[in-house]
Amino acid sequence: MKSGQQGVTVVGMVLIAAGIVFVVIMTLKLVPAYIEYATIQNHLRELARAPDTSTASPREIITAFNRRAQIDDITAVDGRDLNIVREGGNLILSTYYESRVKLFGNISACIEFEASSD
Repeated sequence: MKSGQQGVTVVGMVLIAAGIVFVVIMTLKLVPAYIEYATIQNHLRELARAPDTSTASPREIITAFNRRAQIDDITAVDGRDLNIVREGGNLILSTYYESRVKLFGNISACIEFEASSD
C-alpha cells in the first residue's frame, strides 16, 4: 500500500485563489450597473401606476422621472430616453440603454438593458 499524501499543491491553490479573486472583482464591478437597472425598472413601474401620471402629459412624465433619477443618482437614462405609450387606458413606460463598465486595462463590459413598466 502507498501512504503518500494527497491534496492540492501550492500551484493549484494559487490558481484556485486567483480564480476566486477574479470572480469577486468582476462581481463588484458589474453589480452597480444591475442595481441601477433595478432602480430604473422600479421608477418606471411606480410612475406608470401612479394615479397622477395616468392623465399626465409626456412632458410631465419626463419631468417626474428626471426628479426621481436625480434623487437616486441615475446617470444611465434621462427622461428624454423614455418611450411613453398609452394602451387601453394603461400607461406603459420603457427604455433601452447600454452600460459600459471598465473592468481593467483597456477591457470593458458592455451590458444591454431593457427596462419597462410592464
